[in-house]
Amino acid sequence: MRQSIIFILYLLCTFTARSQSVLTPEQAGSIYYAYPAPSSTYTPAPTGYEPFYISHYGRHGSRWMTADERYTEVVCVFDSLYQCSELTPLGVDVRERLHKVWEDARGCSGSITPLGERQHREIAERMYRNFPQVFRGGAFIDARSSTSLRCAMSMSYFTERLKELNPGLQVNRRAYHRYMDYIAYTSPEGEKFASEKAPWRRGFREFEKKNVRPERLMASLFVKPEAITDQDAMMRSLYWIAADMQNVELDLSFYDIFEYEELVGVWKTVNARMYVCNAAAPLNGGLMPRCAVPLLRNILESADAAIEKGTPAADLRFGHDTHLIRLLALMQIEGCSNQEVDMEKFHLAWQDYRVSPMGANLQLIFYRDKKNDILVKFLLNECEVTLPLKSKMVPYYSWKEVETFLAEIIGKEQP
Repeated sequence: MRQSIIFILYLLCTFTARSQSVLTPEQAGSIYYAYPAPSSTYTPAPTGYEPFYISHYGRHGSRWMTADERYTEVVCVFDSLYQCSELTPLGVDVRERLHKVWEDARGCSGSITPLGERQHREIAERMYRNFPQVFRGGAFIDARSSTSLRCAMSMSYFTERLKELNPGLQVNRRAYHRYMDYIAYTSPEGEKFASEKAPWRRGFREFEKKNVRPERLMASLFVKPEAITDQDAMMRSLYWIAADMQNVELDLSFYDIFEYEELVGVWKTVNARMYVCNAAAPLNGGLMPRCAVPLLRNILESADAAIEKGTPAADLRFGHDTHLIRLLALMQIEGCSNQEVDMEKFHLAWQDYRVSPMGANLQLIFYRDKKNDILVKFLLNECEVTLPLKSKMVPYYSWKEVETFLAEIIGKEQP
């Protein structure tokens, strides 16, 4: 904790003389940024309208890193060099921290952490408190999840909290492969574009070399830095371990081993890759957002069914960061479909930590009046956001106009 505080103070001092906003060390963790609890208040609904239906897509909550090897490969390097007295004093200290991290993560790789559990329970409770009309009586809650265990557990924690708040809710939970065609779909063309052999990767690798500078870090940890054959990979491994500490229940930090420019340099490369492989980067020609067409189609069809039925209900979907990012770009949600052609400026146009932190979610809140006129508003990570549509009641929009807008997107953007 003390190391993290020192690093934050360093950042504040560093940026006193700079004219750009501060990127916190946690935000520099990219898609490992732990869900920030919303602090904004909501715009009151127009007179006579009340919520009756919610459509939602949520990313799983905070997790350990996705594979044991992401821990053990680093630990083995430090252990091997420790046996040969080839670690610096800082390297010895980092090795001790790494062993604590691995002991905590052992057998849990890829799983949701206790923090991730709390995130989804708290998001569910805020949803219930903010829109109680949707969850009254025996309202029907249809929950669908990716087959990934961390997504299914996120769904379980979320819906369990709703049931605790209203035991009368009818909750249907499923995590079948049949739902993956929209919850986590990537087209064959999208998979090819995102592959390591894609032509755009050549320019991206040059961008990585410019921004990932491991020399100082390696010299601070290892007596003979040249013993690390792939220093870039080692720096990235340590970066991800450092980033994931905010998602686990350990009072440990690795931010002290990085200089600010090093940390942000790695983040810029991760952010750029996420932008190109998922969002509205002109480099992908719209190919990656189009992978979310089946998901958007499911949202529209489910909304039509709920509106026709007319009773309080919610459709809850639980999936992954990449698919949420693509959906947000496809729908042109505020701040999520920005376009930039200069890779050096990608981080100014689009930020992965803002769009899809751990536990990220998009909520469509539907309202109606006594004449059955339907309005909808959009919440990204529980904060009101806009669409590129005119409305005299922003952030509330006519559902007819929104549906037409989104249906046109589907018509134009068939995968």
